[in-house]
Amino acid sequence: MIKNIFITILLLLSSINLLGQVNKGNSGLGFNYQAVVRGVDGFVLPKQSVELRFSLMPGQQATQASWVETHNVMTDVVGTIGVTVGKGTKAGGIAAEYKDVNFSAVHYWLKVEIKEGSNYRELSYTALASVPYSESATNAVAMPAGTIVSYGGETIPEGWLLCDGREVSRSEYANLYNAIKTVWGHGNNSTTFNLPDMRGVFQRGVSGDSGKDADVNDRVPLKEGGNSGNSVGSYQGDAIRNIMGSASPSWAGDATPSADGAFSGSYKDGSREATNNNNGWRLVFDASRTVPTGSDNRPQNVYVNYIIKY
Repeated sequence: MIKNIFITILLLLSSINLLGQVNKGNSGLGFNYQAVVRGVDGFVLPKQSVELRFSLMPGQQATQASWVETHNVMTDVVGTIGVTVGKGTKAGGIAAEYKDVNFSAVHYWLKVEIKEGSNYRELSYTALASVPYSESATNAVAMPAGTIVSYGGETIPEGWLLCDGREVSRSEYANLYNAIKTVWGHGNNSTTFNLPDMRGVFQRGVSGDSGKDADVNDRVPLKEGGNSGNSVGSYQGDAIRNIMGSASPSWAGDATPSADGAFSGSYKDGSREATNNNNGWRLVFDASRTVPTGSDNRPQNVYVNYIIKY
């Protein structure tokens, strides 16, 4: 085992794929660390076996590491070593896996130690440069928690939840809860909250001060404890604009008015129908005879799944 040596740090670079799998920590691919190992006399130590320990500390004054790993490496002919932090042997830290370290949460410091005998000696303790913080791209604000999108698949991707209105844990989905709170329902009003329920409904922009929703005050919470009125999350049932007026039928065909204004026979034309009820007349309007009708008001549409980022 090499004793009384030190390391000159050459390079600390990120090595991740910004388009990789999205999760709540980092990419899981790690970042590269390269250095030259020298003896106390300043000369490089070629082809020597060394054991290094890397600790990711959540702040300069932190006493407990988020992640600790070790690497057993051999220096090359010029004393250089290169490792990928995140791919070593776990040796401690509060994170279960390297990918659980959230680089966007705090300003991390990297402690590097070398093993001498049965003990480790600190070689460096430095703040991570800005480059490795591309590790936090998995939490990029380009797609913040609470974003709702339409999704054309049936299997919900990792990092997203189906907008089906169910209750979920406030602690397990803390980022989402901090973003939407109880806008869509307060859940059990303690440890859970409701997801949006976008099943079978269309989205509509909050009216705000635009005056474009005359019935804004009639909007109700989608789930208990959710928003009502002129706010995100409020629900409004279907309706059509009221149509008022009068009708004056003009008889034709086999309808024969009598002297007292009554008529015999019937009249049918498209969506209109007039029949004799022996006590006068009645006019029936049935739009289904000329246009498609259904049990609700809708344009042509296709089904998608609405999902929300957590």
